[in-house]
Amino acid sequence: MKKWIIPDLDKNKVRELSTRYGFPAFTSMLLTIRGITEEEDIERFFSYDLGLDDPFLIKDMDKAVKRIKKAVVSYEKICIYGDYDCDGVTSTAILYSYLESVFANVCYYIPDRNTEGYGMNMEAVRKLKNDNVKLIITVDNGISAIDEINYAGELGMEVVVTDHHKPLDILPKAVAVVNPHRTDETCRFHDYCGAGLALKLITAMEGNEVFIMENYADLAAIGTVADIVPLKSENRNIVKAGLMNLENTERVGINELISQASIGDITAGALGFKIGPRINAAGRLGSPYDALSLLLTEDPDAAVQKAELLSQLNSKRQTIEGDIFNDAERILEENPEIANRRVLVLSSAGWNPGVIGIVSSRVTEKYGKPSILIAEDDDICKASGRSVDGFSLVDAVFECSELLEKFGGHPMAVGFSIKKENIEAFSDAINRQANMLEYMPPVSLKLDAMLNPESIVLDMVNQLKEFEPFGCGNPTPVFGIKGATLEKITTVGNGKHLKLSISRGQARLNMMKFFTTPEEFPYKEGTLLDFAVILEQNTYQGKNSLSFIIKDIRLSMQYFDTEKAMLDVQDYELYKCGILKKRLMDQMPTREDFKLLYVYFKKNIRRQYSIDALVYDISAFSRRIQSAVESVSIFKILIILDIMKELYLINYKRSSDILYVELRDVIGKVDIRASGILRKLGEDIKNA
Repeated sequence: MKKWIIPDLDKNKVRELSTRYGFPAFTSMLLTIRGITEEEDIERFFSYDLGLDDPFLIKDMDKAVKRIKKAVVSYEKICIYGDYDCDGVTSTAILYSYLESVFANVCYYIPDRNTEGYGMNMEAVRKLKNDNVKLIITVDNGISAIDEINYAGELGMEVVVTDHHKPLDILPKAVAVVNPHRTDETCRFHDYCGAGLALKLITAMEGNEVFIMENYADLAAIGTVADIVPLKSENRNIVKAGLMNLENTERVGINELISQASIGDITAGALGFKIGPRINAAGRLGSPYDALSLLLTEDPDAAVQKAELLSQLNSKRQTIEGDIFNDAERILEENPEIANRRVLVLSSAGWNPGVIGIVSSRVTEKYGKPSILIAEDDDICKASGRSVDGFSLVDAVFECSELLEKFGGHPMAVGFSIKKENIEAFSDAINRQANMLEYMPPVSLKLDAMLNPESIVLDMVNQLKEFEPFGCGNPTPVFGIKGATLEKITTVGNGKHLKLSISRGQARLNMMKFFTTPEEFPYKEGTLLDFAVILEQNTYQGKNSLSFIIKDIRLSMQYFDTEKAMLDVQDYELYKCGILKKRLMDQMPTREDFKLLYVYFKKNIRRQYSIDALVYDISAFSRRIQSAVESVSIFKILIILDIMKELYLINYKRSSDILYVELRDVIGKVDIRASGILRKLGEDIKNA
């Protein structure tokens, strides 16, 4: 279950924008919802002038350009020190290819993810000294390499830092520190990624922005989208220009990647979901040099070979990711004491540390809780975690820092290393932090607006195209349709996907629910549901039609309070963890409650139930059989299922808000008073 966040709509502002600028009402609505209402902001958002601010407005840019030009003219050996992710690789490719074009004596170095880790290290600095490097230019790293840069100076090398990560309290002693997040920075825009900053650097060196944008914005766009920086202001212009370049790019490596990924329309989404992951896969499972050489090569045969390698690594990454996710699900299903905790801390010796961050995102998305996955080693283990809005994971981790070796991150994501012997203590400690909150913020889904299905027309998709490129800071719009009846469920794609036919009023719509089988779909035909959807255009046999892609489904709010349900589930989980006692009054299930649930499962034989649909169905079933029980709370339902499992009446497991229930063959009567769970609940209620 997700909390749907639906913004308030200023209808007066919508009318004002439509009147003043002649926008259609739908466009005016989206602009209003996204806070783009001032004339200057509107002009900048829709502008086709893809220019950038003067790069010399960024602190130390003049110093960086002066030192690099000196190295180029004197033919000093320059090393670009990059990073192994997509942003780092594209940053390196931008700066290396430009410096090579002006006949600089240039090489590059990217640390190994597993053996060296992120950023500069002493051994690499020594190696570069032995290779006669005179100037190191960092891209996408370097701002925290205080000791390494000092060491480079001791060895007679100089360093120019270009980095977009937040600085420490002190800056490194480099010739220049180009970082828009410096506390003394005064430039207008700050949210570049490493590739965007590299683009600004070579623009400053070349002095011809048009030339740079035409030749390097494609690489910068890939890095910008992949690094999930806000697609606003200059980033929006970089991606717009890059997408235009990619339509006719002369880079044989990128063209081959596009072909390998079977990309039709080149959009920001295609960069983020198909190109970026392939480049990242090299750093995660192979060598980042394979990705870099693909971006730099001019040999078509080499491009084919490298693109195939990256696609193979990406497929391998997807398989490994899927295996780890399945393993994480198994751990949670087999260990409800872990699954009921507020922060899910999972570990295994078989997990690849290069992909656990991706899997953590999936775990958090499915279970609605912060999660941390730890790839166990004999001694020092690597961990990566993801959070939910409203819970600062990095602050919680900081409070447990005495158990960690190294850590870093931000409110929504963390990474750290920990000794194997401290994992259990860390799990206890971070959950103590989480348990200080009365309620954990739920996973949310932000909708742009609720739409009347009778008013949705194909032209809305054309209006949406003006808001592209979509990405961080400018997400693909998601719309809600509430109170629609599910008329028919049809399998498509060899049973892998579902087409849902719905109706409301005079409207009849077909929606796609991808990667869901009928067995996995918890709602029945005839149910009144709310849908969160993305609008797209589908073209078939030359005809265009509206397409609805489902992002989320819930029981209609007129029948079910989703937010209250999420709080009830949290109460149950806190109780199972031995914490909640004060809200236990009136939660003791009665014999009639047990009877109602047992008869319901006998009459409704299927293995999978969603919590919201189950609560609604049980209430309707109760009225139908004229039971004395009007409704059963979610807390009671979950406790009753635990007791039924304890007494061998059912096979049962819970995965987030999906319940898997199967009745067992039972001989004779079963006395529920034999349940230890029921006795303990009675004692806890008495002592609350």
